[in-house]
Amino acid sequence: MNSGFNMTVSEIIKSYCVMVNGGSGVLVSAMTQEYSYVLTAAHVVDEAVGAIVVTDHKGRNIDVLDVFLPAKVDEARPYDCGVLKVAHQSHVAQRSFPAAQLQLQDKLTFVGCPETERASSDPIKHWDGHMTSVVDELIHFTVAGIPGTEIIRGMSGGGIYHVEGGFPYLVGVEFSMDGTGQDQQFGRVRCNSLFRFEELIAVNKGAAMVPAYLECFSRVKDRVFAFDVIWPENVQNLKVALDGFADHLIKNGMPPPYEVMGRYDLSLLVDGKHSTELKTRELWVAYLEFLVICALLDNAGTVDLAYLKATERKRRMLYTSDGSNWIRRIEELLKVARKLLDKDGVLIVASPQATARCLPEDFSIENVIKNIAIVPSQGPFSPIDAIEASIYTSFKLTHLEALRTNCVILKEGDYRGVPAGVDQLRLFRDNINEVINKGV
Repeated sequence: MNSGFNMTVSEIIKSYCVMVNGGSGVLVSAMTQEYSYVLTAAHVVDEAVGAIVVTDHKGRNIDVLDVFLPAKVDEARPYDCGVLKVAHQSHVAQRSFPAAQLQLQDKLTFVGCPETERASSDPIKHWDGHMTSVVDELIHFTVAGIPGTEIIRGMSGGGIYHVEGGFPYLVGVEFSMDGTGQDQQFGRVRCNSLFRFEELIAVNKGAAMVPAYLECFSRVKDRVFAFDVIWPENVQNLKVALDGFADHLIKNGMPPPYEVMGRYDLSLLVDGKHSTELKTRELWVAYLEFLVICALLDNAGTVDLAYLKATERKRRMLYTSDGSNWIRRIEELLKVARKLLDKDGVLIVASPQATARCLPEDFSIENVIKNIAIVPSQGPFSPIDAIEASIYTSFKLTHLEALRTNCVILKEGDYRGVPAGVDQLRLFRDNINEVINKGV
């Protein structure tokens, strides 16, 4: 698997660049392990699958399984974009970036295989430049050096990247020079945003494009249980044990993130109106931690779909990208818990709030419950009956960051004297149980 570690930005981009017939293309992941996609320009590919030749950056042919093209309107395609369904490429860990979030003059990189270089030892070329405009999912990109059509012919279908935080993000695919006449076609290109390709895939009922970390939890395993302790050596063995247990669960039936997302959808979120949060990497890092914690609490050696179904009314995790104090939203969280959990259920919140605490000892759930109306038609002052109130008060709510803090960071010295492996996992589990059952 190519996760992008120990590779330069240019090497990462190059590894996803392919030749498609006389043009170029870019590899992306799909929400399946049965196939991947190549995004390209429609004019580069023929509708007959057998006529399409795709070659990766190392000169190897990639099997083409199907081709998706926009339906013609008056004998012309409304968008010059095409999607090839190809044999699964396990190394692809493409990251994407919405075109609408690009700022004027943002730096971009255009990558493809110009005709003039295909016989050389280095056929893949990078052109730098900047975003000029984004209108109706169409990106205009001004290329540095003002190249003409002859220079970049063969790069149609190549990927357009924006580099942020030291990593390249795919934002679109080039399909033509800009300008109506040959004398105007210098230095600017037109690119379709990824939205056009997502539309095309949906129309053809293909698996949605997906960030690589939704393919398998192994893609985010390196990010879990990052305990910010004073002396890392105190919890080094615990981290090794947790990583090993996570790896065991992933390899023994843990469903991939996209299947979990398909099962729970918006019920994974504190606020279901923010559906874009479902593809947030941080959600799936947190969810893997949550599943490992659940398995420890239940002494389970397998976390498969059957396990999820059996425990989903017992314990759930909710994510929000809102980094404000999670306790302010306790009334909202209790209402969600009532929908998702049975009596005595546990709700764990995950958010970017680094200073999150458990509920304070003097916090009164009963006072919050008084403000919850379950039968609005009976008026705003209708009290919750005793049975309903007992269900609400039975819930145990905490924050994932608070669990890390109370169970490890504030007790890092306790782990130093405990044998590595099972004993450290047992101490971690016992600490979690104590915090959750205490409820504060």
